[in-house]
Formats: sequence, structure tokens, C-alpha cells
Amino acid sequence: MRMNPRYAEHEPDDRVVARFLCEYHKIWQRHFPGLNKRAHWHVIFSARTGLKEGVSCRSVHRTLYGFYGTDIRTCIERIKDCERDGFIRIVDSSNRPCVASSGCMITGTSELNESFDRHCGDTLAELRAAFGGLYPDSPMLRRDRQAIAGIFNFLGAYDQKWRETSELVVRQKGLTPAHVNDAMDHLVTYQYWAIIMLLWWASPFGGDQPRSPALVIDEINSRMWDALHLGHLAIKERVDNLIRWGFFAEQTIKRHKAVALTPIAGSATSRSLSEAKPLLEDLYAKLVLQTAEVIPARLA
Repeated sequence: MRMNPRYAEHEPDDRVVARFLCEYHKIWQRHFPGLNKRAHWHVIFSARTGLKEGVSCRSVHRTLYGFYGTDIRTCIERIKDCERDGFIRIVDSSNRPCVASSGCMITGTSELNESFDRHCGDTLAELRAAFGGLYPDSPMLRRDRQAIAGIFNFLGAYDQKWRETSELVVRQKGLTPAHVNDAMDHLVTYQYWAIIMLLWWASPFGGDQPRSPALVIDEINSRMWDALHLGHLAIKERVDNLIRWGFFAEQTIKRHKAVALTPIAGSATSRSLSEAKPLLEDLYAKLVLQTAEVIPARLA
């Protein structure tokens, strides 16, 4: 058993939730490298929790369209990404292999089951660490359907809070409805959230004594490479959008373009994180504390 040093004692609620979410994404990347888009996450969860005969592509698309406005072509591409990495099989209604299409079904592979269950165990161990518990090397934590549903529901609830936060910040800019909708389509993606959180940690909201609340583009690119694998121009495009949408303010550091989180974006992000703390506590109570009570009873 070892203590997890990432969580400071008496850490504010927003930082506890932010740290847990950032660590969760690292766990996901460890077990599902390269599948870092929201749609990948939904495909993997659907395949792991679906019926034995599989989940229809149309069902996955309905979910993605409802959450993010994802079109069917993008949905199919994300399914193909998961198949390429060996986590799902694409079959027809007779369970025969077929090409990805709107009418196909997806089923999980043994590799998906193993990776997903390890991801669940690591997530619940991280959850335990977030509340000051010991971080077990081989946690006896539940990986059943209740655990999967609990993780899914918590992350889905936070996604909704993030959507509300994004809309609040964007609407302060007085953009046209079309531009607001375009901004929201992008802001709900993991790429934008990750970049914003990098600046949030650098700001006074994420640390008591931030060393550099403003970051130059090259530093953002360097620090985000492992998570996003985006080049300099792609990072610059996203940063420019975040300036336009009211999240970042442009600055200059030694003649280099830099950005810092705006006060309204920082306070709104902190508020949404703090509001998610009771949801995280509820998840902890159901999946960690109850498990800790059940295991000794079974061994008695």
C-alpha cells in the first residue's frame, strides 16, 4: 500500500475534481492509446456494456449525435479506429464480419474486456486516492456493471456541466447564434477541454502561487503532445479559437505570442468543477466505501 502524492490534504473541491479528471484521462490513454476523442470513449463503453450480439452503429450514432452533434460518417470513422486497434469487431446482424456502415453492429473483443476492466480498476483506485485513502497496488475494487455505470454517469454529468460552462463563457462575447453553435460543437471535445485545463492549472484558480499564468504557444504544444498529438498549427488554431470565444486573453512573452485564462473562464471552470464534487463523493461512497464494507464481511 502507498499514499498517492498527487492529492494535497485539504485541497479545494475544484482542484480535487480537476486532478481526478486529468488523471482519469491519463488512465484512459494508458489502456486505450490514441483513442482520445469523446466518440472513441462512447464506442468503447457501448461495446463493453452492450448485449452479447452487439450494439448497432445507429444506436451509437444516436448517442453521439445527442451529446455532440456527431454525424454518421464521423461515427463510422471512430468505430473503425476502435476496430483497427483490436478492441471491437464489426459484424452484420448474422454475426459475420462486415465493413463499417450505418447498418453494422459492434461487439467487444477479449482485448477490450481486459483493457477496460484494468481501466476500471485503475479509475476506482484513483477515486479512492482522491479522498485521502491508501492507493493499493492491487486494489480489490469492483469492476462490475454498477462500477461501469457509475463511472459513465459521473463523467456524463460532468460533461453536461462543462457544456453549461462553455455556453456561459461564449455568450459573454456577444457572438451570433451560428458562431455560438460552432463554438459549442468544438468546446465539448476533449482537445479543447484539455487545452483549457492546462491554462486553468497555470492560473491562480489552479494553484495558489502560479509561476506563469500565461503560456506561449510552443509550450502549450509541447505539454499537450502526449495527450493530443497535435502539431503546432493545429494547437495555434485551437488557441486562436479560444481567444475568439472568450476563454483566453492574448499576451506577449519575450516577443512570443502567449495566452492566459480569462477571469470569467477561470471562475466558471472552477465553479463547474466544484459543483461536480458531490457527484464524485457519491461515486466514491457507492463504489469504494461499500466495497470496503463488503469484502471484510465476505472474509469473516
